[in-house]
This record gives sequence, structure tokens and C-alpha cells, in this order.
Amino acid sequence: AKAQVSRSAAAAAAAARQPPPLAAKQREDGAPHDSPPSLGAAVKDFATYEAMKTSGTTMMVGFFTGHFSLASKMYKSQFEAMAASYPKASFFTCDVDDAPQAAYDAEITEVPSVVILPLGLKPDGSPYDKTDMVVVAPELARFDQVLPKAKAVIDSTVVVEDAAGQQAWQFDPATGTTLPAHK
Repeated sequence: AKAQVSRSAAAAAAAARQPPPLAAKQREDGAPHDSPPSLGAAVKDFATYEAMKTSGTTMMVGFFTGHFSLASKMYKSQFEAMAASYPKASFFTCDVDDAPQAAYDAEITEVPSVVILPLGLKPDGSPYDKTDMVVVAPELARFDQVLPKAKAVIDSTVVVEDAAGQQAWQFDPATGTTLPAHK
């Protein structure tokens, strides 16, 4: 019986040393590593957040949460349901502890908050920029009002798609954040 136990332990140790089968790298949401996040994807770093600004969508809509926030957990499924009704926008979730630079860039002061950043052109032809970003945060702990107010902001924002395509946003040392490329 001892010989069988030592053989099975040796077999388990050998199996643990075997390299995993080759597969495409995947993010935590299951998408290939180099593809843009899907609806409701979790942004885990600042580079992913910045890449979304040139994703070709009409706006970025982020649900900023905290692992410590019960309200964030309660309303996350409603945010994901809202994402399905806006196919031209990039929806994402972001834990402020996982990507603090993204939270700083989005001017988050309380969680859960929804940030709407229009991308592209205004109806008058001028480009949207950081000053057009809207942060919807709970007022007086009214967490139930965050998503309806965010939906109203999204519905009232008109974005004209730029025929030249979106260009990468550039770091602005004066503000410590990013701005659309100057045209």
C-alpha cells in the first residue's frame, strides 16, 4: 500500500511540473489579451483605461467601484444590464484599488460612481474633451439614483462620429491627466 501511495504522489508531482497546454493569453473576463474589453469588462490597469479612449466607440461609460462597497456590489448587475442597451459605447467596471490612476483621471471621489466620457465630435463639429466628462456620484448616500441619472446623461449626449477616426489621447503634464489629440 505504501508503494502505491508513493507512486501516486510522485505522479501528481510530475503532473504539477508539466507546463500547461499552449493557449491564447486571456484576460480575466475571458477575452483574448489583445482585444478591447467587452461590455461590462473590468479595467485592471491604467493602460487598458487609456486604450479605451481610442476604441472607436462614441463614449466610455465606467462604473467605478470598491471591493469594500456594498452598494457597488448591489448595483453592478444593473450597470451590466444598462450596458447591453448601448452597443456604440464602451462600458467597463473599475475597482478604484486596482487602477487608482484611472480613478484619478476620471475624478472619482466616491464609489459607486458612473463616469461618462463622450468620444468623437460634438454636433457643432468641435471635439469632445475632458471638460465634457460627467461624473455621476451618489448625493447624500442615494446610491439608487446613480444609474438612472447616468442613463439620463447618456441619453442626452449627442456624439457625431469622426470620419478621420479617433486618435490617441495625450498626457498633459499641466493637469496630470490625458487630453484628446490636438487637431
